[in-house]
Amino acid sequence: MCTSITMTTDEQDVLLARTMDFGVVLEAEPTFIPRKKFVFNNDDSDNHKNDYAFVGMARQENDAFIFADGLNEKGLSCATLYFSGYADYNDQAHDKTYPLAPHDVVPFLLSSCATVREAAEVMENAQIENISLDFLETVLPLHWVVTDASGQSIVIEYIDEILQIHDNTVGVMTNSPDYLWHVTNLRNYIGLSTTQKTEFQLQNIIMRPFGEGAGSFGLPGDFTSPSRFIRAAFLKSCLQEVESEVDAVTAAFHVLSNVSVPKGLVQTTDSYDYTQYTSIMMNSSLKYYYKTYNNQRIRCIDLTAEDFDAPNGKIWSSSDTEDILYRNKK
Repeated sequence: MCTSITMTTDEQDVLLARTMDFGVVLEAEPTFIPRKKFVFNNDDSDNHKNDYAFVGMARQENDAFIFADGLNEKGLSCATLYFSGYADYNDQAHDKTYPLAPHDVVPFLLSSCATVREAAEVMENAQIENISLDFLETVLPLHWVVTDASGQSIVIEYIDEILQIHDNTVGVMTNSPDYLWHVTNLRNYIGLSTTQKTEFQLQNIIMRPFGEGAGSFGLPGDFTSPSRFIRAAFLKSCLQEVESEVDAVTAAFHVLSNVSVPKGLVQTTDSYDYTQYTSIMMNSSLKYYYKTYNNQRIRCIDLTAEDFDAPNGKIWSSSDTEDILYRNKK
C-alpha cells in the first residue's frame, strides 16, 4: 500500500510526494549517496559508478542500501510502489544491457539519469530479474513513478514480462491494478464536485443537503488502492492558491493525509499495514521533506547543501534535520 502524487505550482515548482505504507517495519532513514561507486543490494562486483548524487529514504543492509524513493542533484525523483498480482518482470530478456533487481531500480535511475526521458530510455534496456530481497525473503512486485524538474512524470510497469511506460497525466499512482485501469476507473466518479448541491424536488418533497460538502458525496473513503487513487486525484484537482514551494509542500501533505493509514486499520495475516513515513521531493529546489508515523513534524534535507563528491555518504537520524518549512516564509 502506497500513494503518490505529482504537482506543479503557479511558480512552476515541481514535486513528487508519496506515502510509504507497509506491514513490515522498514527502519528507513534519510540517506545521502555522493558521486562514487555505489553498491546495490545484489551487486557484489561494486562496478556501478554514480553519475549523480542523490538523497532519499533507505534501509541499510550491510554495505548496501534499499531505496524506496529519492531525489538526485539534477532534479529527478523516483518512488517505488507495490504492484502485487500484476508485476511480471522481463527476467528472460538476456539481450538487455542493465540487469537489475526490482529493489535496485530506484537508486539505479537516480544515480544514472537526469530526466524522465533518460529514465525511460534506460528502462528500455533494463532486464528486471526475479531476485529476492533478503530481509523480506521475497521478490518485490513493484512499479515506479519518475518525475523530473520540467514537470514530466511517467509510470513504469512490467505486465506479462512486457515493459509499459505511461505518461502520468493524472499525477497520481497507488497500487494494483495497473495505471491505465486506474485512469479508466476515474470515469465512475465524474459526478464529484467542489460545488455545493442545491435543493432538489422529488415529486412533492423538497430535498436539501444536510450541510456543506455535498458535492463530494460518493467519494470513496476506504483504503483500497482504487479508492485511494480516486481520493488523491480528486483532492489534488481541487487545490487552490498553490503558488510557492511552501504552499505546495503544505498542500501535498494535506492531500496525502487523506490516504494515510493509521496503525491497526489495515490488518494482514500477522501484521498491520500503516503509513511509516510520508515524503515530498522538490524537483526544482532539490529539497527532500518528510515526516514519520511517530513524529509528524515536517523535516527537510537540502540536497544542495551536501558535498556531491564527498568520500562517504550520510545517514540522518530524526534529530539531525531541521524544521525549515515555515522558516522559509520569514
